[in-house]
Amino acid sequence: GEETWNKVAIMPLNLLPAGEALPLVVYFEGPIGEEYEVSGEVNFLLPVMPGDARYLPVELDQSIDFSRDRRRADISGTATLSADGADPQYLWINATGFDDSGRVVAVRRWESTEDNLSAGDQIPFAFSLYSLAGEINRVEVLAEALAEQPPDAEN
Repeated sequence: GEETWNKVAIMPLNLLPAGEALPLVVYFEGPIGEEYEVSGEVNFLLPVMPGDARYLPVELDQSIDFSRDRRRADISGTATLSADGADPQYLWINATGFDDSGRVVAVRRWESTEDNLSAGDQIPFAFSLYSLAGEINRVEVLAEALAEQPPDAEN
């Protein structure tokens, strides 16, 4: 008989900029049959309105180097935090690897380990992306920085 499995998937970043794409990530313990169908539906989202200052601009200067078999991509560079805004609470950088058909074959989120990030900081980053299925044809990289709440903010 047919079996249905349901799980909640997550996005690796909270913010999805207009015109960009992020994978949904979910893990199912095997074994999984060779023939299956996957479907999904959005169950929760909040739009970010113009002028919303919770998320800070981040400028990325990056390079991507592929292994010879293209099953690994090494991503490195510098993330520059906006000098105009608040200090960031965190800095996340997400890399998504796609095969030549545009299917997601790899995803990884890098998180800054610096405790006290400040507006205007230049943060070096380096991490590797590993394919789960075949060659990585291209990599898309997105960054997210959340502003710290001002001390007088009400929760």
